[in-house]
Amino acid sequence: MQNQQQQTSIGQLRRLLPYIQRYRLRLALGLAFVTVSNICSTTVPRVVGQTIDTLSAKLATTEPIEWLIAKILLLTIGSGFFMFLTRRTIIVMSRLIEEDLRNDFVAAIAGQPQQFYHDRSTGSLIAHFSNDISSIREFIGPAIMYSANTVTTFVFALSWMVYLNLPLTLAILIPVPLVATLTYKLGKRIHQKYRIVQEQYEHITTQAQELASGIRVVRAYVRGEHESERFNELSKEYYHKNMGLARVQSLMMPGMTVLFNLSYVIVLGVGGWLVIGSTSSAGVVTESAFTVGKLTQFFIYLNQLLWPIAAIGWVTSMIQRGAASMGRLGTIIDMQSTITDGTVQQSSVRGDISFENVSLAYGDGPTVLSDIHLRIPAGTSLGIVGSVGSGKSSLIGLLPRLYDASHGHVRIDGIDVRDYSLSSLRSAIAVVPQESFLFSDTIRENIRLGNPQATQERIDNAAQAACLDKDIAQLPEGYDTVVGERGVTLSGGQKQRTSLARAIICDPSILILDDSLSAIDASTEEHILQELESLMRNRTTLIISHRISTVQRCTNIVVLQEGRIVEHGTHSELINHGGVYADMYERQQLEQELS
Repeated sequence: MQNQQQQTSIGQLRRLLPYIQRYRLRLALGLAFVTVSNICSTTVPRVVGQTIDTLSAKLATTEPIEWLIAKILLLTIGSGFFMFLTRRTIIVMSRLIEEDLRNDFVAAIAGQPQQFYHDRSTGSLIAHFSNDISSIREFIGPAIMYSANTVTTFVFALSWMVYLNLPLTLAILIPVPLVATLTYKLGKRIHQKYRIVQEQYEHITTQAQELASGIRVVRAYVRGEHESERFNELSKEYYHKNMGLARVQSLMMPGMTVLFNLSYVIVLGVGGWLVIGSTSSAGVVTESAFTVGKLTQFFIYLNQLLWPIAAIGWVTSMIQRGAASMGRLGTIIDMQSTITDGTVQQSSVRGDISFENVSLAYGDGPTVLSDIHLRIPAGTSLGIVGSVGSGKSSLIGLLPRLYDASHGHVRIDGIDVRDYSLSSLRSAIAVVPQESFLFSDTIRENIRLGNPQATQERIDNAAQAACLDKDIAQLPEGYDTVVGERGVTLSGGQKQRTSLARAIICDPSILILDDSLSAIDASTEEHILQELESLMRNRTTLIISHRISTVQRCTNIVVLQEGRIVEHGTHSELINHGGVYADMYERQQLEQELS
């Protein structure tokens, strides 16, 4: 079980190899710089020992004391300078890889089908984007740098110590197996605890995001205190799990400090005995004897090894956290989207649409569309009506490939939509959803999102067609008015009309209005439809609505029930037929008269 967990961690970290290979030159330079830095730093104790023995007049040397002191200063400066270069290469590399990971993560989730977002909360994706990527960056930067620093310091310091006195060096290494055992056992527990903490962080992030997004509902139902208590409970649980992680991490440094101090006792005891044994009655020693200067060197080397040994625990913690985070993040980055990109690049789409024996089911769920046969000639309009849950939005979601049909074919201009490149397909289609999403930006930029190169004249024309121009004129800063998060400063109708203007400015071949006039009063809707008549004349338009008045101008109308087309025809034909559509029309006419 332990070996399996270790192999899992290694496998998760191997996912980073392609990212590290992109910056292998930076990594190689960083490793070279840390090596040179530690050559300088581990040479300093050697010169310090010579200086002490020279000052005590116990070792004859041809080098003047001034030059020995200058060498110490130069070596110290060299060590610091090359360590600075190490940080400028390895740490900067970690930041570049962090940027790559963020870009790849966003690209991965952007390419997923709609079902992906149904199965995951926004808070969990935010947790991946923030905490997990930061933990991976800490592994790539500090963990790699300090690991290299630890290895090179050990190699050079131990080489000098063996050169000075092999038996004393071997005695100092007695605590090393104990340090390795402590690091292994605590590192494994840190990995488990950190994974639990990250999962709880997902819950708390999701709760915070939903609370901020739904603050109006919370206030309207006087649920502020209840939501605060829920968030407080999640925070307490997050605190307790973090404290559990902190308790395990807190054992690492004290444990290694105790073991390291054992090495000090060994150096003091054995080294002191060697110094006493090397001194003759006349107080004269040979060059090969163990002097106070050499004993001082051992103490300095132990001090140099203190941080690398202490860093073993810290680095182990970062490696375990990085492995856990890369496992969670890699699950999404490596996820293959069911919406694969086609190869057909179409510069102009006429908009001739056909549904051929189309059925749709979401995963293993029930079928939401069955046996759809439908033809929408280019330049015509189709109205789609039906009860809630009848499959209206699912039907139009097949065109821009938010979903792919489970069976059958959806074709545009005779080409299966699966064969189009996604960019070519989606650039020819503009969808105005019922729930209009606006970015926290100005009205101008929200409209221009559909066409970033649009001139102010085109923006004005789009706003006028959507009956938004008068509302904009009444706003304090006009087009430069910031709408707030999700367009919170605008009414529901204003948000829908802004989304409509955004779609109009795209000048698409296929325009889809998914119940996008539901929050607009009847008179404004009538005015918008009149404005849209000229726009709809040369493009294929699909209009979903629960209002008969919205679709009655369409060339053809279909009625959906339980995922099937039960009626199909023009407005007058369906009224004369006396079926579901006629019944809906009569009820809405009666409601209008009563109101």
